[in-house]
Amino acid sequence: MPHLVFLLFIFWIDGACAESYAYITNQGDNSVSVINTNTNKVIQTIAVGHRPAGVAVSNNGKRVYVTNPESKDISVIDTKTLKNIKTIKMGGGPLAILVSPDDQSVYVADWYEDSIFIIDTITLSIRDKIKVGDSPSGLAINPNNNFLYVANRDENTIMIVSIPENKIIDTIDVGTAPFGLALNLERNELYSANVRSNNISVINLNTKEITYIPVGSFPYAIEIDNTGNRLFVTNQRSNSISVVSLNEMKTVKTINVGEYPEGIDLHPNNTHLYVANWFDNIVSVIDISSLQIIAEISVGEGCRAYGEFISR
Repeated sequence: MPHLVFLLFIFWIDGACAESYAYITNQGDNSVSVINTNTNKVIQTIAVGHRPAGVAVSNNGKRVYVTNPESKDISVIDTKTLKNIKTIKMGGGPLAILVSPDDQSVYVADWYEDSIFIIDTITLSIRDKIKVGDSPSGLAINPNNNFLYVANRDENTIMIVSIPENKIIDTIDVGTAPFGLALNLERNELYSANVRSNNISVINLNTKEITYIPVGSFPYAIEIDNTGNRLFVTNQRSNSISVVSLNEMKTVKTINVGEYPEGIDLHPNNTHLYVANWFDNIVSVIDISSLQIIAEISVGEGCRAYGEFISR
């Protein structure tokens, strides 16, 4: 019995102390800031391509993929060495980026080519290309049916792509200038942040019915809490986060953060949100129980961190 207690204690300590990292793209100085989320300190700064914006951490935590719209490429970071190990040339302007649930593919929305590029994570080369709508800006994937959802900002639509056939099977009209997407598997709903109509679309994926919920000015990205009953929406021009109750279908609180918030991600401990504020170069850390800012972390110039930027 003492040995069993000792082993349980070791496992508890290991889980409690497991480290997770936030990878913040800094558009103004062409870098990624690496934050140890246990200490909320920047531990490394990594040079990447020109004007980095989007970011995605692999599900196994071994790699980080960064979109660089102005150098038209993807930087691949090894999380063990914290080095940029590969640059993958792309099309016109890669922005949103997403890793498949099995870590075998990376999906990249190219803003200027109106296409989704599919990168093979073994060869680190482009495997395929899917033509979509105008200015694709947001991505989400359903691991249960292998549907990829694509927000086309300048077409006011969301396209549903069946993977691996890479075939568009449906198009949904939503609000004006849809950008960030979030998928709620518990409720079978898809959410889009509609930049120019200052609302979010709540799409019932069973019926395709849409409900619109007003939020702040220029909503950009969306995160879902661990209960599946609340959304957190970054509002660029309001310098705020809208807290949306999905049970009440309305905004129930507004949290003031830094200037021009963009990327938002929920920590794997399900207690803290990290928000990248583009214009004042800080990351706000929010306690999702109290809905209060508990820390502010200085990073590089022009932090955006658009995507899932915290390692799981």
